[in-house]
Amino acid sequence: MKISALISLVLLLMPSAQASQEGKSLFESLCMSCHVLSGQPTVAPPVFGMKNHVMQAYPNREDFINYIVHWVRQPDASRALMPGAVRRFGVMPALSYPDDQVRKVAEFLYDTNLRMPGWYRKHYEAEHGKTPRH
Repeated sequence: MKISALISLVLLLMPSAQASQEGKSLFESLCMSCHVLSGQPTVAPPVFGMKNHVMQAYPNREDFINYIVHWVRQPDASRALMPGAVRRFGVMPALSYPDDQVRKVAEFLYDTNLRMPGWYRKHYEAEHGKTPRH
């Protein structure tokens, strides 16, 4: 009985791992040219900073994902969670990626523990007067 429970658990987790890999691949092909994982940002906020700000505003997984999907489809400076990034980089263009692909990227971002670069911690503390939470 214990073996069948373990097999069931593994089978339940497999789609999640596969979805995570698909989200990562989609992030790399759709987003990473602008939202860097490491190094200094050049054309858009780094992915860690974006995730940190969205997580603070929308800590619930589904709310986080829905915000990302809606933002990618219809970016709007009045709804921006990173006004400093909007001043520096401008508002990103609306992108016509399929919602299911953006959703997979958002799920990957929410579920992945991204490493916070040291430079980002310093930037965030200087900008906000406190340490980033995520």
